[in-house]
Amino acid sequence: MTRLHALWLGGLAGLALGLALVVGGRLAGLPALTSTPTPAVPGPIDIGFAQSMMLHHQQAIGMAMLILDASPPSPLATLARQIATAQLVELGEMRGWLRLWDAPWVAERPGMDWMRLGRTPPDAALLKYLLDCQQTPTGMVGLATPEAVDRLRQLEGRERDAHFLRLMQAHHEGGLPMARFAATEAKVPVVRELAARIVLEQSEELYRIQRTLWAITATHAEAASMPSDIVATDQE
Repeated sequence: MTRLHALWLGGLAGLALGLALVVGGRLAGLPALTSTPTPAVPGPIDIGFAQSMMLHHQQAIGMAMLILDASPPSPLATLARQIATAQLVELGEMRGWLRLWDAPWVAERPGMDWMRLGRTPPDAALLKYLLDCQQTPTGMVGLATPEAVDRLRQLEGRERDAHFLRLMQAHHEGGLPMARFAATEAKVPVVRELAARIVLEQSEELYRIQRTLWAITATHAEAASMPSDIVATDQE
């Protein structure tokens, strides 16, 4: 990691910690800076979501940092910085919650069983998602394997950028069902709020990722005819 990126991450970490303290005050029923105190006791969905989404975010931040550290700079640097910034701040919020709840950052038992605890029995789509999680080697849909992340480190240029976009596309597609579930089923209001924000952010990013991946993998002739905004938004 370059010194500049380390300083940038340090600044964001401080911001994330500040957010965690503010949110923590709300969760603990302490006077908050901007809103009415919200005493709330977390349930297993709140805790499970925070633990699982933290794991998801940690890997996304790590992969985005590999793009930001690329030399020469990758045309995906703007997208990577957007992903890393948003997810680092959210990571700080979730760590703050778990600390206040006296819950571990990592679940004692791996798995996504907390998504079986909604107000209604899981429907067919949720059951398929949970089955896919069980069958994936990482235990969570969308998490890249260590081999895939190593490949991202080794590749260069357009091949590296396309691999990053494919990993990030799978990452967002795998994380969205989790966030949608927590946005409606979590017990603590700020957890539902963050989950809903993640759904919005990652849905928008997913659309951008898909269009950029198409642009990168298209032939030169196809690329020449693609909408100009695809490239312009990703060039620094």
